Parts: sequence; C-alpha cells; structure tokens
Amino acid sequence: MSGYAGGPPYGAGGGYPPPPYGYRTNPVPPGEGFAVGCGCLVLLVAAVLLSWLIVPAMALTGLAAAGHCLYAYLSRLASAMGIGPRAAPAAIPPPPDRPSGRAEPAYTHYLFGPALVDLRHAAKTALPAPAEVARAYDLWIRRAFQDREPPWLMVPIGIMVWISMAFGVMAGVMAVGMLCVLQVTVVLALAITVLAAGQVLRVVDRAMRRVKGIRTRCQSCHLPVPFPSFECAAEGCGRRHRDVRPGRYGILKRWCGCGARLPTLLIMSGGAAMRARCPHCGETMSKGAGTMPEIVIPVLGAATTGKTRLMTALVMGLLEGPGGHGATTEFADEESENAYRGLADKLRAGVHTWKTIKARDAPLRAYSLHLRPPTGGPRLLHVFDAPGELVGKSELLRELRYMRAARTFLFTLDPLSIDAVWESLDPAERTRFAQLRSDAAPDFVFGQIVQNIEGLGVQTGRARLAVALTKDDLVRACPVLEDVGDGSDEIRRWLEGPAGLDGMVRAMRRSFDEVRFFRTSSWLTDGEIPDSVLDLSGWILVKEGLRVHHSA
Repeated sequence: MSGYAGGPPYGAGGGYPPPPYGYRTNPVPPGEGFAVGCGCLVLLVAAVLLSWLIVPAMALTGLAAAGHCLYAYLSRLASAMGIGPRAAPAAIPPPPDRPSGRAEPAYTHYLFGPALVDLRHAAKTALPAPAEVARAYDLWIRRAFQDREPPWLMVPIGIMVWISMAFGVMAGVMAVGMLCVLQVTVVLALAITVLAAGQVLRVVDRAMRRVKGIRTRCQSCHLPVPFPSFECAAEGCGRRHRDVRPGRYGILKRWCGCGARLPTLLIMSGGAAMRARCPHCGETMSKGAGTMPEIVIPVLGAATTGKTRLMTALVMGLLEGPGGHGATTEFADEESENAYRGLADKLRAGVHTWKTIKARDAPLRAYSLHLRPPTGGPRLLHVFDAPGELVGKSELLRELRYMRAARTFLFTLDPLSIDAVWESLDPAERTRFAQLRSDAAPDFVFGQIVQNIEGLGVQTGRARLAVALTKDDLVRACPVLEDVGDGSDEIRRWLEGPAGLDGMVRAMRRSFDEVRFFRTSSWLTDGEIPDSVLDLSGWILVKEGLRVHHSA
C-alpha cells in the first residue's frame, strides 16, 4: 500500500490519498495573483467606458453626420426649388408668343414640365450634398487627429470618429435617397392625378356640350369647329390659344404668356372675355361660340325676291321690336352689327336695299345674334343671306357648307314672279314694278335649291321650311290675291290653285318634314315692324326650341 512520506500508510491509518504525481498543491504561485486581477479590472473599466461613453459618443457622432447630410440636402433642395434667401431655381423658358408646333403661348402646368425641370435641377445640385459632407468630415478628421501627439491616443480616437462619421453619412445617404424616391413618387402621383382629372373634365365638357346640343360651325368658312381657338382678352396681348381645354397648360385655369388667366371650361365660364377664332380659316367667330347651342337659318331664293329686306326686318324685329317675343337679343360680333346698321337705315328710310353680292375670295358671313329667351338657355343665331345668283349654281352653292347645320330653311318667293299675279296687274303697275320683279320662275328655283342642298348632305326630310311670300305691301290689293288670307293653309291652297304652283307645293311637302307659308312685307309703317314678319320670327324661334311668347 502506498502512503505519505513519514505518515501512516494509505488505508491503514485513515486520511486522504495524496494528489497525483506532478500536481502543485497551490495553483497560483505566490506573486502572480495581482497581475491577473489588474488585467480583469482594466477590461472591466474598458467595457464600462465603451458602453457608457465611447459607444454613445460614436452614435451621437453618426447621428450628427446623418443630420448634417440631411440638412445639407434639404437646404440645397430649397435653393433649387426657389425657396429661401439663397434661392437659385432652374430657369424656365418663357412660352412662345404664338403657337409653334405643339407649343401654346401659355405657361405649362407645373406638373407637366417645370416639375421635371426642378427634379433634374435638384438631382444635380442637392444629391451631391452627402458626398460633399463626407469629404469635408474626412478632411477635418485627418487634420484633427493625424500626426498628433500622443499618437497612441489620437489615432484610435480619429479612427472611431471616422467610423462614426462613415456610418452616419451612409445613414444620411439612405435618408436622402428615401426622400428623393418620395419626392419623385409624389410628383408622379400628382401628375397622374392631375392628368386624369384633366381628361375627366374634358369628357365632362364634351358630354355637357353634347347634352346641350352645342355644335359649332364657322360662319366664314362654314366648316365644323369641334373647339374654337381663342385670343387672350388682356389689353395689348392678343395671343392666340389653339386649345384652351384642360390639359398640360392648366386644368381649371391657364396662364397666358402675358400673365393673364384664361378659363379652360368654356361650358361653365362662357369664355365671354375671349375672342373666338376659327382654327381652319383664322377668321373671327361670334362671341360665345362653342359655349351655347347654335341656330342656323339660311335665307334662300332667287335674286330680287326680297331676301335681304326680309332678313333685315327679321333682325330688326328681334333687336328693336317685339320680334324676340320676350327674348333679349344682341349682336354677337362687330361684323354683323356693322352690316346690319347700313341695311336698317335704308329700311327705315323706305328705300330699296342692294342685292347680296359675294366677292370672289371673300367668305359669306352670317348675321349672328345672341338670343336669351325668358326661360331656358341662350342661343347663338346665325342668319345667312345667300346671294340669289348663288343658289341656282350647284358648283357655287356647294361653298355654302353652313346649310348642313340648318334645321329650318327660309325660302323667299316673289309674288310678282308668279304669272297669275303679274298678268292681273294693269300696265302702269307692271311698269312701276318691273325693276322689282324677280325673273326666275319660283318652281324652277326651288327645284334647284332642293337638289343642291341635298347634294350637300342635308337631310331635308328632317328639316322645316318656311315659305315667305314677300312684297305683300305691293300685291295685297292685287285682284288675284284679294280673297287670300294670312293663314298657312289659305296661302297653300292659293299656290296650288290660282297661282298654278301645285307642283312646287307638292315638292316642298315631299322634301321637308314641315312646311309653313307666310305673307310678309318688309315695308315699315310708322317705323313699326309688320306683324307678318313678327309671326314668321316667332314660328322660327319656337320650332328651334326657344321658349318664347309665341304660339306656332
């Protein structure tokens, strides 16, 4: 049995066995415990400093760097957007003075042009801000901590500051990137929303125009005008805008190059302050064109049948007498007013008016009036006085494309051109009326007119015809007419019988949906419009849908 040296053997006298051979009884030699304890203490103090001082300091440094990047970006962004004392926005080119290509003489809506310019300008000037902040921090750290004493302290501090700055700049770059994405997203979302709103407003405007029956034609070239061009109403401007509807130049309003605001929804604003022009021929259109329903009344007949006098009397009754039957009437353009004044003076003076002559290249303009009935919406009335020489020539009549928009036609018939009437006059009256008589046979002229206007595509079967026997003041005492009343049926029976124009009457009733006959005189009595003219104007207005004080 083994045992301790000098002691009782193991297992014989009790006690524990000795440790294995080679082990020391004291694992820490004398003098070594102090060094190990100091190392642990240093590590503990370092951990405390790291967690309570250095890490927060580095975090604050990183936050400061990130905030600096964000501040630099936002300040430059404000400058690029034209905000603040150091505003330096991108230059926006002014609009052209006249339409060029697709460009209009108006400022583009911010979201359809300037916003993209601002985004590019901001990306060029504001996005580099974080990189410049990083370079500035790097230069400052090198100057502050490199080659400084003591190096064992300054170098670690500089490294920690640089690492903090690097993480802060990366965080700032991420924040700036998210702001850029947010800015672009907001601009795109707004642009899409505004674009959709503009298209919706266009559809609404088109639908309202269709519901109100607004179909516009130029009274000069007679072509359909889906939407007129408009001139700016500002004094001294006159810039022409081809299309003022909601779009890239404005949704509810647009800004002209002169700075004036123009409406885009004419159906609501009326566009009364702007002068409309035809986009086809460039001629001035009537005030209110494109904003209200239009009525087209062609006055047709052979030369010397009294078309111009009758038309002047009709307009005079609408403007100055009870011919409006409660409707307020005014001229829609200066050209109509100037042409009317000369004719009205001759009518009041009791002298004959000149016949309508169309110049070779000059357009045949209408006499345009604004009608505001007692109830209901306003109307734009166009009365066309076609030259007598024109209606009998198919190659010339086709120039009068305005007839395609007409639903009521006025045919003037000179009683003096009817053989039965002319033969019933005594020789003295024939001599006196010879210069006033139309040479063309009424049935022949009417046949030519119907043939030609149907050739223009006019659906006469859906239109109305007013037949006016003119010059009633000259023939009322004629023996062949003395028993004929003023009613439409009486006049029709007389034309079918004694007048010998039964073929013409049948053609009228076969070609048109409704035919009405009138005996009219354009001779003023004590300055008053004859009742026959007032009856004619009232019938036309009622048939065109105006709610006036007249029973057709």
